[in-house]
Amino acid sequence: MLRYEPEFLKEVFQNVDYAEEIQKCMQCGMCAGSCPLKHHMDYPPRQIFALLRAGNLEKVLNSKSIFLCTSCYSCIVRCPRGIHVMDIMHGLAHYAIKKGKISRKKTATFGKEFWNQVYMRGRIDEKDLSRRYFFSDGFMEGIRNALSMLDMGLIMLFHGRMKLLPERPIKGIKELRTMLDKASQMEEGR
Repeated sequence: MLRYEPEFLKEVFQNVDYAEEIQKCMQCGMCAGSCPLKHHMDYPPRQIFALLRAGNLEKVLNSKSIFLCTSCYSCIVRCPRGIHVMDIMHGLAHYAIKKGKISRKKTATFGKEFWNQVYMRGRIDEKDLSRRYFFSDGFMEGIRNALSMLDMGLIMLFHGRMKLLPERPIKGIKELRTMLDKASQMEEGR
C-alpha cells in the first residue's frame, strides 16, 4: 500500500538543494529525453517531480533513478525552465541515504569508495577502486565481479586508462583534504 505524505514536499524543500524548482517543472520530458541513462530509470525526473508534488515518499526515496545521475548536465542544459535537475536528483539520493532508504546498495558502495579515493589521493586509482568495490560483498563475490569485468579492465589497461603502478596523491593533497573536511563540517552544520 502506498503512503501519501503531504508534509514530504516541505521536508524535501528544506533538505534538498534546488528542490523548490520542481514547482517550475512543466512536465515536458526534455530532462529524460536528453539523459544517457533514461532506459535504466524506473521513473524519469519529471515523474520524480510529480511524485514529489503528490507527496509519495516511498516511490521517490526507493527509486533507482535518483541514484543513476552521472552529472553530465544534459538535463540542465536542455530544460526550458532552467531547473537544476541534476542537483535535485543528487540531493534526493543523498537525502534517501540519510533517511536509510538506500535502494541501490552497490551504487552507495561505489560512491563511498570513489569519495575515499578522491580524499586519499585527489584522483582515482581505477584498479584500487575496482578492487575495493568488487570485494565489498566478500571474496567469492569479488572474484566473480572481477572476472565479469576482465575484458573492460584489459581494454582500459591497453588504452592507458588504468595503470599497473599505484596512483600517487596529487600535489596539494593536504590543502584538498582541508577543503573537503571544511565542506563536510558545513554540510553537518546545515
